[in-house]
Amino acid sequence: MKISRTVSTLILAALLISGVTIASAATLAEKLSSGTITMNITVNGCKDDAQSLCPGLSHNSRKLFMCLAAYEDSLSTNCKLGIAEAAMTLEKGMMAIDYSIRACQLDADAYCLDVEPGDGRIVKCLRKNEPVLAEQCVSALKETGLWKLGAE
Repeated sequence: MKISRTVSTLILAALLISGVTIASAATLAEKLSSGTITMNITVNGCKDDAQSLCPGLSHNSRKLFMCLAAYEDSLSTNCKLGIAEAAMTLEKGMMAIDYSIRACQLDADAYCLDVEPGDGRIVKCLRKNEPVLAEQCVSALKETGLWKLGAE
């Protein structure tokens, strides 16, 4: 089961991969302060629970996830483990984005301020400017796997 979860706690998350278009501002931090990010997370082990506890709900829907959450005490061990694994994946992704944003904020302001956020455009811009980027920025993007985003 795939669920989409909108995460708005990372103020600058849109810097790297958001599809949200935000009005122009003086810095990327200001430009992205109200941005959100949607991450698709796969939850394994809940197919049987979904069929028995929430029949008729679309397989990949937010309503299905909310229904399963309402039956938390009745979920199978496999489903509970799948949800826990998905939550850890989400947390890991959020930490990678936060780390990369902190490492690249100055370079993004210096070289990519005119780039519209979304669809990896900021990372593509940073990749184009790799020779002049701070080592910490390039390292952070490569360590987290976000560097690949700019290659697509």
